[in-house]
Amino acid sequence: MQRASGKEQQLIAKYQERFADPAGGEPLSYAEGAELFSAFRKLVRRLGRIARISDNYQNEIKILVLELQDALAKVKELKGCLPICASCKKIRNDDGYWKQLEQYLAENSDALLSHGLCPECTANYLALSRHDTEQTPAAVVNPAHLLDEADLDDPVIRRFLPLLNDRNLVSTPLFADFNALFQRYVRLAKRLKRIARISDSYQSQLHNLKTQLDHASRTDYLTGLANRRDMYDILAAEHNRALRHGSSFAIVMVDFDKFKEINDNHGHDAGDTILVAAARAIKTNLRKEDTFARWGGEEFMALFPELDREMAFQAAEKVRELIAGIAVDVDGTTIKPTASLGVAIFIPDESLAECIKRADAALRTAKNSGRNRTVLHDGH
Repeated sequence: MQRASGKEQQLIAKYQERFADPAGGEPLSYAEGAELFSAFRKLVRRLGRIARISDNYQNEIKILVLELQDALAKVKELKGCLPICASCKKIRNDDGYWKQLEQYLAENSDALLSHGLCPECTANYLALSRHDTEQTPAAVVNPAHLLDEADLDDPVIRRFLPLLNDRNLVSTPLFADFNALFQRYVRLAKRLKRIARISDSYQSQLHNLKTQLDHASRTDYLTGLANRRDMYDILAAEHNRALRHGSSFAIVMVDFDKFKEINDNHGHDAGDTILVAAARAIKTNLRKEDTFARWGGEEFMALFPELDREMAFQAAEKVRELIAGIAVDVDGTTIKPTASLGVAIFIPDESLAECIKRADAALRTAKNSGRNRTVLHDGH
């Protein structure tokens, strides 16, 4: 498997701990999200190039397989005996000699190949051999040393490997070409496996990056809560469930009181600290089926499934009390924020937009009635 580059290793190390715990990890900033997206796009391009290279190698391997099959078919179809001398390459038709050679091949081989010597060449080689003290057999290149156990799983290699030890094929002129083709196929098969492993690695990295980007796109970068986009999807799913089963749910709009004054008097860092503290306090006190999300700015929204009017009002009051219990120290000054809340209970056959609108109207009423209170919209 190809190792990641230095920059990729740094990027993995940078975000590995951040995404080890998606529920409790620190949210991504815009710059960090852009960095991940850039890495994701580069991996997509690289994977495309690898896929094209892989396709080319697969095409070459298919062609090699066809050539190997064609070579094997030619070996099996060879019949008869052509009187060609293996040394001088002349066609000879000497009576008696070639018939004896053909008869010998017919008795000892399935394929009749006439790679013999004519009488004159035979005599010459016999004369030369008398001066040799020993004869060294011709070396045959054996590609078996290129193979490992994993290569034997390849059906093409399993099929053609026995032919390397076939005495009839080794002694023919086709063996050199067959051996070269086989070695080339083994090398290409190994290269294709490496490319496949690299491709799998990149696909895994792309999947992880996609998961991280999807999480970042649905999470508020400051508080770690669901953002407005994710909350819309959660609300739509709960609305569809309520329509199917005749159940109900409550939507609570939460808006911090005089939040602009906090930012103007103490700075935006103080305001951010208050929002983070409130998000942490509320999230840890909700049921697992409840959802608390940042709707925008200092405005938040809570979704409480399966609650009636009284229970929804009590849940909203608990949220208000949690916010009122926060105390943030800024340069020696203690800031205690408050919030106004508007509650709407889903009415059968009501659209999601209408329910949100009623919760927003209840929030405005709470603001206009003196703030730091909860108002329930009764649907009338």
